[in-house]
This record gives sequence, C-alpha cells and structure tokens, in this order.
Amino acid sequence: MKSESARNGSLDEAITVHELVANQAARTPDAIAVTDGSQSLTYAELAERSGRLAHLLRDHGVVADSRVGVCLGRGLDLVTAVLGVWKAGAAYAPLDPAQPSARLEWLLQDLGAGLVLTDGAMAPIVERAGVRALDLSSVDARRELARRPVDGPAVEVDPAQAAYAIYTSGSTGRPKGVVITHEGIANRVRWAVDTHALGSRDRVLQKTAVTFDASCWEIFAPLVSGGTLVLAPAGAERDPAVLLRAVAEHDVTVLQVVPSVLQALAEESGWEQCTALRLLFSAGEPLHAELAQRVLARGSGLTIWNTYGPTECAIDVTAHRFDPAVKTGPVPIGRPIPGMRVLVLDAAGAPAAVGAPGELHVGGVGVARGYLGRPDLTADRFVPDPYGRTGGARLYRTGDKVRWNRNGYLEYLGRFDDQTKVNGVRLEPAEIEAALVAHPGLKSAVVVPVKTDDGATRLAAHVLTHTPEVLGELRDFLRDRLPESHIPAAFMDAGEFPLTAHGKVDRSALAARGLDVGAARTAPRTDAEKLVAEMWEQLLKSEDIGVHDDFFQLGGSSLQLTRLANQLRAAAKRDIPLRGLLTATTVEAQALLIAPEPAETAAPTAQPKDPDGIPPIPRGTTLPVSSGQRRLWALDRMNPSSAEWVAGVFLPVVPAADTDAVRHALDALVARHESLRTRYVTVDGEPRQHIDSPAPVALHETDTTREELADLLGTALGHGFDLERGPLVRATLVRTLDDEQRVLVLAVHHICSDGWSTQVLQRDFHELLTAAVTGRDPLLPPLGVQYADYADWQRARLTDEVIERELTHWRAALDGSTPVALPTDRPRPAARDGRGSVAAFTVAAPVVTALTDLGRSRGATPFMTLLTAYATLVARHTAQWDLPVGTPVAGRDRPELEDVVGFFLNNVVLRCGLDADLTFVEALDRVRDACRDAFAHQDLPFDLLVEALAPERDLSRTPLYQVAFDLHDQEFTGRATTLEDTGTVVDSWRLAHTDLTLLMRRTADGGMEGAFEYATALFEPATMERLADRFQHLLRAAADAPGTRLADLPVVPAREAELLALWSVGGGRWWSGRWWRCSRSRLPGCRMRWRWSVVRCR
Repeated sequence: MKSESARNGSLDEAITVHELVANQAARTPDAIAVTDGSQSLTYAELAERSGRLAHLLRDHGVVADSRVGVCLGRGLDLVTAVLGVWKAGAAYAPLDPAQPSARLEWLLQDLGAGLVLTDGAMAPIVERAGVRALDLSSVDARRELARRPVDGPAVEVDPAQAAYAIYTSGSTGRPKGVVITHEGIANRVRWAVDTHALGSRDRVLQKTAVTFDASCWEIFAPLVSGGTLVLAPAGAERDPAVLLRAVAEHDVTVLQVVPSVLQALAEESGWEQCTALRLLFSAGEPLHAELAQRVLARGSGLTIWNTYGPTECAIDVTAHRFDPAVKTGPVPIGRPIPGMRVLVLDAAGAPAAVGAPGELHVGGVGVARGYLGRPDLTADRFVPDPYGRTGGARLYRTGDKVRWNRNGYLEYLGRFDDQTKVNGVRLEPAEIEAALVAHPGLKSAVVVPVKTDDGATRLAAHVLTHTPEVLGELRDFLRDRLPESHIPAAFMDAGEFPLTAHGKVDRSALAARGLDVGAARTAPRTDAEKLVAEMWEQLLKSEDIGVHDDFFQLGGSSLQLTRLANQLRAAAKRDIPLRGLLTATTVEAQALLIAPEPAETAAPTAQPKDPDGIPPIPRGTTLPVSSGQRRLWALDRMNPSSAEWVAGVFLPVVPAADTDAVRHALDALVARHESLRTRYVTVDGEPRQHIDSPAPVALHETDTTREELADLLGTALGHGFDLERGPLVRATLVRTLDDEQRVLVLAVHHICSDGWSTQVLQRDFHELLTAAVTGRDPLLPPLGVQYADYADWQRARLTDEVIERELTHWRAALDGSTPVALPTDRPRPAARDGRGSVAAFTVAAPVVTALTDLGRSRGATPFMTLLTAYATLVARHTAQWDLPVGTPVAGRDRPELEDVVGFFLNNVVLRCGLDADLTFVEALDRVRDACRDAFAHQDLPFDLLVEALAPERDLSRTPLYQVAFDLHDQEFTGRATTLEDTGTVVDSWRLAHTDLTLLMRRTADGGMEGAFEYATALFEPATMERLADRFQHLLRAAADAPGTRLADLPVVPAREAELLALWSVGGGRWWSGRWWRCSRSRLPGCRMRWRWSVVRCR
C-alpha cells in the first residue's frame, strides 16, 4: 500500500533546512530565533554566528560531506554549531557529554570525524581519542570566530548529502551510526511546518537530548517558520514538574514527549497555566487512548498527534491525529507523511491483507543512506523495493509488526525481534548483554523487557555468575560503559537459563519472572527510612519495601528518581542532588541524605551548629587569630621562615590576557580576600592579625623550559615567610617556552590559606582575569564575612567548659596510644626538616567499586574502608596493631565560610585498634566506629589537644600521630593543576607534614589516584614505590576476600615475592626492622637498595 500527499506550498522551494533558516533570517532579522530564558539570539545574530563558524570549520579542513562531532549540552552554542556545520557543507554527529568517557572514545573512533565542537570540560576527553577538539567556549575560539565573515561560505550542498549521523543501539553488541540526508530531514521539517501551520507566534520547546533524532525537528521547525526555539532548562526532560513549568513560563505552543513522560505530566499540577500550548506530539512508545484522554482533560484547546518512525527514516514516517471521541485502546500510528511510503509485507514478501499482521517496510526521501562502516548490516536492513516505480528504490525493514485497520490506519503490534523501547529510547538487548559479559565475574547474560504493573517497560538482566557477589557490581560496571538509559532495572542470578524446545534461551520465560529479586527484606527502622520507604511505595506502586532494597532493582526509572529527588528535597528542606541519588540507591542510603552523618573528610557536609551566624567585627589596629593560626605561628617561631607551611597555588592564565590584565586580576584578588594581605604581629607575647590596606602586589615574571621548571618552582616555593613583616604571598608569572603556556604561581603561607581556599582562589582569579580581558565587571558576590570575623567567632565559642569537655573525651580516646615506629631507610634526624616527595599509584574502578560496596554493606563510607586497608598495611610493616592516624577536616561548618580564604583545617586523630586475627570486615567495623566517635568531637582545635596530651615536644616527629590519611572523595577537575599534571614538575620542592601520609582522590572513570607523601630524610624513593605496589595488592586482596584475617591478607605482589625468595637466606620469618642489602652480584642491574620487611604472623 502506498500513501503520499502533496504539500500545501507554504514554504519556499529551498531544499535544505539551513537554506530555509537563512531565508527566514532575511525576512525577519530582528525577531527572536532562540532563547534559553536568560539569553536570546535574533535570526540575524544566529545567521552571523553560524556563518562565522562555518568559515572557521572550512579553515580547519572541514569539507563537503565530511562529519563533524558536536559534543555540547543544550544551549545557544549547540544551535549555532549544528547550523554552522551544515553551512560548511558537512554533517553533524551529536555526542552526549554525559556518557561514559570510554563509550565516547569508541564513538569518536567509529565516527571517523576529524574535528569535534565542544567546550572546555570535554575537550581533553575528545583529544584523548586522537580527535581534534574545537572549544567554542575558549577565548581563542571566540577571537578566531570574530575574524571570520558573517556570511557563510559559498558551499553548494546536494540534497543527497549527509545531514547528520546519529548512533542507535546495535543488535551486534555495539552501537551503529545512522546517516540521514538533507532531503530526508528537510522533508520531515516541512511536514511539521506545513501540516500544523507553524508560524511566527509559535514557540517550540527543545527538550530532547541532541543524541536523539527528534531533537532535530524540535530545533529547526520553529526556525524555518519564523517562530521561536525555546531551550528547556537542564534536566527538564527527566523532571515533569520542571518540564511543565517551562511550558507555562515560556508560553510554549508546541511540545513533543514520549508516553512514559506524558504519563507523569498528566499527574502534575499547573496545566491551567499552559494556556498557549496547542500541539502535543507523542512519539517513541505506544500511546493509549486512556492516557490521551487524561491529557486532554488537563489542557484546554489541545490537539494530540501520535507519530511513528525509526531513526533510520528521518524521525517520523507516519502520523495520526487523536480523535477525542475514542476513549480506550491503543492509538493508531496513522498514515505516511508526505514524501514517505509504507508497505506491510508478510513473511513471503507479499503485501499483507487488511487486518493481517506483517513487517513494516518504509521507503521515500527520509530513508537513511545506511549504517556507518557497516555494509553487511546496511545490506540486510536496507533492501531493494520490489514494488518501486523507479530503479534503485530502497525499503528499510523496520522489524516492527503492524497491520492496516479497517479505517486505513496503521496499528502498531510489537516487534519481530528482541529490540525494545524504554522511556522512548530504542534499545537492543544484545548491546547490553555484550557489555555485561565483559565483566570477569559473569559466564553469560540475557536482558529482557518486563512490563510493570503501571504499564511501563523496564529491563531485567538475568546472569550466570562465577560468584554471587558480583551482582552488586554490575550496575556501576555498566555505568562506565553504557548510557544511563541502557542500565537494567534489575540484575538477577538466573541459576540456569530456561530453554525452548529448540534449545535456545526462552526469553519469554525469563520475562515472566518479572523484577522480583527475591532478596530478604529488612523493615525500615528510623523515621527517615520509613519516610523514604513510603515515597518509594507511592512511586513504584510496591509494598513491603526494605531498607536494603535497590530503587532500580525494584523497577524505578530515572524519571521516577527525579520525582523522588523533589520529594526528598521537600522532606530535607535542602537540595538533594540527583547525581547523589544515582549512587545512593537504597532506602538506607537515601535516608542518610535526609539525616546525614557527621562529616569525615575535608568536604563541607557538616550542618551549621550555631544558628546565630558569624557577625562581622570592627576592624581595629590588630585582631585576634584563630586557634589553627596560633598553632602555625608557634611552629614558625620554633623554625623561623620554614618552607614546611608554604603552599603552591597554580592559577592558569588565559591566552588573551596580557601582563597588565594579570596584574589587575591579582591585585583585585588580594584586595578581595583580607587573609592574603594580613601580617601576624606579637602583642604581649601573643599573635594578633594586622590587615594591611589593598596595594599592588609585586609580580615577578620569568620564562623557563619544562626541564628547568622544577628548579624554578623549588626556588619559588622552597623558602618561607616572615610572618610579622609580610607579605605572605609571592607571585610569579611563569611562561614555558616549549608550549607558550602561562601560569601564575602563588607561594602562600598556610596561616592564610588551605586546600579549600586554593579552589576559591582559582575560581575567583579566573573570573577576575576574564573580566579584565573582556572589559566587564567581575561577577563575584561580595563576601559577607572575612577570616578575621571567623577567628573572633571561634574564640568566643570555645569556652573553658567546652574545651574541658572535649579534652575529657580525647584523653580517654587516646590513652595508651604510642607513636608509630615505621622502619626507615635512614636514622631519624634530631629535628624534622619537612622535606618530602611522593610515590604515586592508581586503583582500578572494579576494585574501588567492590570496596565501596563492601563499606556500604557494613554502614561504612569509602573513607573508612580505605583507612582500614591503610592501617592494615602499616600494621603489617610495624607489628603495631593499635595505630593513631591523623586526618584533616574542613572546619567550614557554616555556609558563609564557603567562599572565604583562610586556614580552617583542623586535624583529628583516628585510633585504629586492629588485631592480626580480625578479618578485614571485622576490622572495618572497628574503624567505622572509631571514625564516627572521632568526628563527633572534631571541633576541638588540634593545638589545644597537643598542649594537653603532648606538652613536651619531640622535634624529630609530629605530635600524637606520625602517619596520616586524606581522601578527596570527589572528582578533580584538573583546571588549575596544569603544571603538576604535565609530569615535568618533580617533587624536589614538595613537603611532607608527617613521616607518611596516604593521599587519595577519585577519578572520572570510577577508579582512584593515590600517593604516599613521605619524609625524604627517612625513606628512599624505591622503598615508597614498593610500598605503593604492596598497597595496591592489599586493596585487591581485601576486595576479593574481605573475610580473610588481616594477618593472612597478601601484601607482597608476586613479582616482588620472587625477589624476596632470592634474597631470603633461610626461608624463615621476615620481621619488621630487619633489612637486607641488595646484592648486585646476585641481581645485576637491580635498582632496589633496601627492602621493607613484612610481618609474617602465625
């Protein structure tokens, strides 16, 4: 059956979409073309921006019919980028910035694009894949664009050329790129405009992710018809309340949604404010009349269209206007839109009779060229049209089961294969199965769609495992490899797969098992857990929710998770980030978000303890210091001008900034933060703050090479300050001749700054410098308080009664604690000199995931789990099982302190009372309890604790603890560590604040980076490198077998064990403190001079 209709001729004869937009811009140059609510572009401005970009792309080597990646979030730059790519004669390939980096790199390789348009955050990831990135947000790009002509290059685009390439899920286990032509997308956009009479009064909401083809018509239908494109706020596609609010606030007239979102929208309030909405398109999933009726009842004067089309056919093939007289049943997908042709063929390839099911075949201008680099798959799905009137006509085999009804409309009946859709996203189970079986703990996997009680479709993964424990790893494992839309709702150990009579896996039988994971339930215990469980029951329409149940395993979707986030925000009366809920997926974990535990690291998680806030104090001649500053002042008096408390702050300089702009930004930075212009004078034997007036800061400029950089930094950071005379900041503008990179290096004394302050300085300097370059005012809010206000407030809070109460606790907690006696390579000097270095290492994501899951099962955080492993490592090398370990806490428990520069850090002693016979799990329980106890008493200044418990100072070691642990449980952006990350800056200028400190931080791939910071007066680099290897080995062992005794956990890697066997004389016990000189005669070329021995216990 064939169905085509003529157009009404409302659009001119321009054949490509970007030509239609250009024509519209000529007619209405001053009309608003696109807006995001805060910024807008007129048609003329959009034309000029995209024209300049097209010229720049051509200059970068972009030619006709080539492909350009577009990896941008929703925004004005995204619209400009797509239009600019088309004007340059190329095809765009949208890439999701939020998808796993490994998947993005694979897509870039498969795409074969020579250039990707992106922003600063994504540029490094793109370039890691060997593809050039053009950062549209950079000053360089803006400058280059300004130099190009506003009129696009004279490039003739053939209608048969590629317009875009979009990736969709692949049945072979990997995504496939679909190439759509200009005539195909132009046909679809023309239909939207002509059929629905879109015009200048229409405002179309763009909320579909750009990686889905529907985003293309959302963007360009309003732009070719003189209307306005409204860009939805971030996350609107997942949050019905935000989506409906955007429709109301922006007077949106046209909206497209999938039925699963429409279901949630129908339950929202606020429809009465959506008075402008006239057209609603449903697509991506079957639409039922009952849902359509509910929506019509909410919206006045609304018309609903049900559309159908695979990615391979330029968005939509058929459409059907919903008849309000129909009350029940599935809504037909309608008839073909103009320019498209449909055939329903039976198994023999003959047209199916009316009412008889068959496979839908699609022809016409919208049919794709095929799949990128997949000629076999293209030949299988794009076949010759046996009923075509012209030679070479093709049909696309959709795999969809449909039939013609008696009224001449197509009805959708399902699939002939395993392909499915979840929340409108087309998914091939085979792709998810292929990702799953890459996990070493799985033998096999089968993913099936399951219908829930509310009619939604969810994915269930049935797996055969080597060990049942891997079930808890699979969700995070897939998140590193697949988009969130591809993650199954439940993971179940199948035991064995049911088979059909033909010996194949019976997928229907697996789907019949539903999403019941069969886990034992633990009833909610606390008020917070009960509240969360009640929210789950309402959202998931489930009963008997347990505290350890997983939101996704019970069938929750990302859309429902967003609704849950809103409910939790209301309950907690504070922000609950959606990203946090993606990891806190149990009732127990989410209950802690409402009633969180005390902070345990230097992150700002503690709640304000004083509701009255910090009042500003009058600025007199001198002001009091904080307790932490007094401690640093006392240490400086013991070792005047020591470099031990000098920190390096690296502030990148944008290329467009000259030296005058850097000076201006630096002076403004020091003027903004009083701590940077404060000296510490002595009054009656006590330190006081003296804040100097703002004044120009001395700036030293120097050029260097990468090879000389370490020495230069050693000079800049290797000597201390005179706290009384000041200033306590030294500034050096460094330019590396190798690559013309410039960085402002600040040497800052810790008495006026800390690690948190470094990030504040980086952010403020970037804004001040950008403002100086562009000639605008900086966008920095005024500071309500400064550090001196905090110091006075802290002193008033620490009454004698409070101090004594806290000291009573700490005297009991640390009673009997002894110094940690690490075996050293050299004798301990009489006084510490503070010099240090680091031995770096990494921890793979699967190990981190396993340890994190282990901690969750014991009510412990990653900090506690890693601390347990670290304490075990030290104990195994010292034979000391009762270990005091130091850790910093942020000390910023009030919101007004978040933007203040100053020294807020406080040190807390964690007493890890381990025993060789404890299993790792049992040791974790002990460390968890010790941490919770210590963090409950973290406010006592460390200097007061030292004065009370260690009044007689031993200058050879740090008081109360000699080993420390610091976890940054967040991903680092890397923006301001350019010099450090190049690998050319050696540790000749690094300091060590204890004998041994373990530093760890998360990485974007789910793993961790670690480093042992050590005193070079005590340890050789080779010793620390072996210690890092041993710690990695210990972490893997603890993750694999947490039930193992601490004494039996393997510490020495196999390769080192072989060397130890060669060195061992009698094969007996290796005791702590016994050292063996490496015999060069027995091991030629061996670089290891000493080895640490390991305690071997019975």
